[in-house]
Amino acid sequence: MNNWKSLYIYFISGTGNAKASSEWIADEAKKKGLKTVIQQIDRLENIVMPDSDEKPLIGFAFPTHGFNAAPIMLKFIAGFPRGLSNEVFLLNTRAGMKISRLFLPGLSGVALMLPAFMLMLKGYKCIGFRPVDLPSNWIPLHPAIKKKVVESIFARCEKIVRGFAGKLLSGKKVYRGLFSLPVDLLISPVAFGYYFAGRFFLSKTFIASYKCNRCGLCIKECPTSSIKYVNERPYWKLTCESCMRCLNRCPEKAIEAAHGMAAVFWLIFTLINARIIILIINTLNIQPEVWWWKLATEVISIIGMILITSGLYRIMHYAMGFRPVKYFIRFTSLTALPFWRRFVFIKKNKKNHNLI
Repeated sequence: MNNWKSLYIYFISGTGNAKASSEWIADEAKKKGLKTVIQQIDRLENIVMPDSDEKPLIGFAFPTHGFNAAPIMLKFIAGFPRGLSNEVFLLNTRAGMKISRLFLPGLSGVALMLPAFMLMLKGYKCIGFRPVDLPSNWIPLHPAIKKKVVESIFARCEKIVRGFAGKLLSGKKVYRGLFSLPVDLLISPVAFGYYFAGRFFLSKTFIASYKCNRCGLCIKECPTSSIKYVNERPYWKLTCESCMRCLNRCPEKAIEAAHGMAAVFWLIFTLINARIIILIINTLNIQPEVWWWKLATEVISIIGMILITSGLYRIMHYAMGFRPVKYFIRFTSLTALPFWRRFVFIKKNKKNHNLI
């Protein structure tokens, strides 16, 4: 039987899924008389750590980004102090969907495995890790799920998360995340591709349209401080993690995912990158079949993509002052379509625990 005196949950959430999960777990801990502290790790600032005499159970809740844990959570865990507790748990939220009465699960990739391994290296024992298929909020990919469907997914997941918490708090170990391990291992290369390359490209696909009134909410709310004003309009830096918080919370719905612009960027990058690689091969007389050159090609492509995309994005940002560019971006952005909904988080009543 455990002898925990408190529960500390550290979470990062773009649209509220991981936050809701953290609150459900904290509610169950509160029922058992544990002191509960929930902390959002935005910007990794003002983080409160438990005292050694608190004997805490520590949890980490986070969304799945590109079949991996959110990068800011990985950074937080990498710097997490040793020896604060003997036991920890992990919960990742995935892109859940629903067709008729059928609930469809998302995929975790390495979102649970990698953080668990990192914590193990720090001496922590992971007593539970579980994925939760809360509503998909990837608005650049699809319109937001209808409110009625969101409510039904939330009702189902609340029972699942509370059940997970109940088992953990009663001393049981829960490794539900192992159920999808074969598929997760299969898609793990995509997770690493996203972490080292894809997320930097995606960070340069967000723009503020003519609807923007410079309220500054997106800058204030960004969990990674990745938005700033450039040329009097919001500008997304490479540190953006595509958490969707800005896009979904903008009161004017002024933030768009510029699909047409992204396609043009990718075309230009592909052409330039191919010319660079051919030039290097011809100049240095390299045999393209050798293994080290294949690896070098991937590295060159990643670096080239980041540099070329960043340069093109800055040019585009200033060029949006010209009507042809502004109209092209506007009319080729799926998120600008009238029926393209934003994600609406289902708000709950305030809970009786500390939310920092």
